[in-house]
Amino acid sequence: MSKVSIVIPIYNDERYIRETLNSVQCQSYADWTCVLVNDGSTDSTQSIIEEYTRADDRFVSFVIPNRL
Repeated sequence: MSKVSIVIPIYNDERYIRETLNSVQCQSYADWTCVLVNDGSTDSTQSIIEEYTRADDRFVSFVIPNRL
């Protein structure tokens, strides 16, 4: 079976991002990569994303800076 890629766009989602990422981690199929795209969040979303990327190398993150 081939690897699965999951892409999650994120913006100011500190209230729900842990639940989302925990759900991805708990899947029975383990051969996946989850690409987290932080679209310029101004809350603590990025620090939560960093926790997950440090703990599980299947999570990869990209940050799109604000253009303001």
